[in-house]
Amino acid sequence: AFNRIIKQVTEYNPMAKILGVTVQPMVKNDGYALLIGAKKHPVFGPVIFFGMEGVAIDLFRDYAIGIPPLNQTLARRLIEETKVYRALKGDQGYPAANLKFLEEILLRFSQMLVDFPQIAEVEISPLIITDKEACILDAKIKIDNDLLFRNPAPHEHLIISPYPKKYETLWKLRDGRTVLLRPIKPEDEPLWLEMFRNFSEEAIRFRFFQIIRDTPHEVRVRYCNIDYDREIAIVAELNENGKRRILGVVRISLEPDKKTGEIAFIIADPWQGLGLGTKMVDYAIEIAKDMGVETLYAIMLPDNYKAINLVRKMGFKLQKLEDETIKGVLNLKEEEMPPQVVAQKDDAEMSETAPIQEQVKT
Repeated sequence: AFNRIIKQVTEYNPMAKILGVTVQPMVKNDGYALLIGAKKHPVFGPVIFFGMEGVAIDLFRDYAIGIPPLNQTLARRLIEETKVYRALKGDQGYPAANLKFLEEILLRFSQMLVDFPQIAEVEISPLIITDKEACILDAKIKIDNDLLFRNPAPHEHLIISPYPKKYETLWKLRDGRTVLLRPIKPEDEPLWLEMFRNFSEEAIRFRFFQIIRDTPHEVRVRYCNIDYDREIAIVAELNENGKRRILGVVRISLEPDKKTGEIAFIIADPWQGLGLGTKMVDYAIEIAKDMGVETLYAIMLPDNYKAINLVRKMGFKLQKLEDETIKGVLNLKEEEMPPQVVAQKDDAEMSETAPIQEQVKT
């Protein structure tokens, strides 16, 4: 075989300089042939597609698409959305593929797209996977030449920002237990649902302005799977004896200019009175400053006295709206002024110890 290759090359180009040949082992396993690819969309940035390799992806349209960055939950959902998933988990009489390994491959593929904005297209086809191993038989990458000699800003090529790990911090409750304050993740959906079931009717009404009996999957996804560039939600996670719980959530939803945001917060009833609400709102304000937000506002029902008192103590200026709700507004740029300047501007503000009714401007 070697002599035949050398002879053919020499006949084609007698001047060719041959340094050697590449020898690869023949793949003989009977695994599943899959395709993993991505293409940069002008609006959505990199778009990942996954499915069965070969004519099945076109003939049966057996593929799913996702937007990086993926996490383990999103990677699993991408796999589950395809018809080949039934075969991969062993439902059709064949050995199951190693789905955990496949998830890890998708996670690394997604991370490659996050780390290298220069990638315009990439295709791995086929990827052969069994219950024990995976092997790439062919792959190709197309480079965006316009980005080769430019240093793009971090993640500017992504429509969804990666998980902001820098916003993770530990804090002690008044009873001495430690909670982790961190951004919410898509995989928090079961924990979010458990937290929701710990809300009293009053707490639900104060947070959602109506009584909600149930939250279907579509609603929970909206609260847990967010774009961190347009919205930030911080949860308080307690881990005791191997059991994780979410005790409360504070959320900032940014307006299109990203300079103004609405803040909303809720602490599950069993965990109120431990200083957590004050801490979470204060922490969310610091994160808003870091994100370049200039104004925060909160809308509250008029009988939500705890929330009204809390935001007032945080410096929000209160006013009553036409629908009888209370709006609190915090100027973050003003907070950055020297204390004496703020004091001069606030000379006319009402005393912090005055009754709530006296402090709400109509």
